[in-house]
Amino acid sequence: MAGVLIGMGGTVLAQSEERDPALALEREFGVLGTDTREGRRYNTQMDRVVEQMVDAVNRTNRAGRFQLRSARILGGKSEKNDKVVNAFALPDGRIYVTLGLLRVLDDSNEPDDELAFVVGHEITHVTEKHAISQSKKAMPAGIAAVLLGALTKNRTIGTVAAAGAAAYSAKFSRQDEYRADRGGLLAMDQARFNLDSAITMLRRLESKGEQDNRFVNGVFGSHPLTANRVNRIEQMIADIRAGRPIADRSERDLEREDRSRRTRK
Repeated sequence: MAGVLIGMGGTVLAQSEERDPALALEREFGVLGTDTREGRRYNTQMDRVVEQMVDAVNRTNRAGRFQLRSARILGGKSEKNDKVVNAFALPDGRIYVTLGLLRVLDDSNEPDDELAFVVGHEITHVTEKHAISQSKKAMPAGIAAVLLGALTKNRTIGTVAAAGAAAYSAKFSRQDEYRADRGGLLAMDQARFNLDSAITMLRRLESKGEQDNRFVNGVFGSHPLTANRVNRIEQMIADIRAGRPIADRSERDLEREDRSRRTRK
């Protein structure tokens, strides 16, 4: 079998990556193993946080369950790609966090708590089927394609994953992002992580984005950081701590709020 794969060369690889562009992503970034001290430390952290957050999301989210298949760290292959800060979850149960994101958290006093918000946010997108609600043609491959093509600006990878990217042309709505933020916070509370770390993480990534904004759409969807969004999350935290239910918000309401703030500037 190995001889067949070698003989067919890039053809078999390209076909596999078209069916599952996450493979192209792994090939481009590499997957950080446990053969180095850094790799062992980050993989231990990743496994610890992901296990707690998957369990917490499944206990708090009634829309659907997330069946964990794997949790991997993308990175270790090139210095350029190791600076990309991103994370996402796929409907088939795979979770990816980039090495760049974990390195950003090295400056944190509560790195597990900050990572927990990102992981909870991304898993909630999957359990609530946001990608599917935005496009009937949405597929897990498209998420990887968007990350590969848009964030790394790698033309080769963008071509390999072009079909997936086209199918995943729809963006998450403001309401999707609001619900993913809410789901992440509720899961954090269930898992006993510090909710204030969600705001710390947002501010940290906002600062990082001023230097390089390529990652923002991956972590924060198509409606990235705004003062309104941070304020909404702060209100959610206050509601959780007061034992109040977090009210749902309509797309029109959220859009009107954002437009009003822009008008006042």
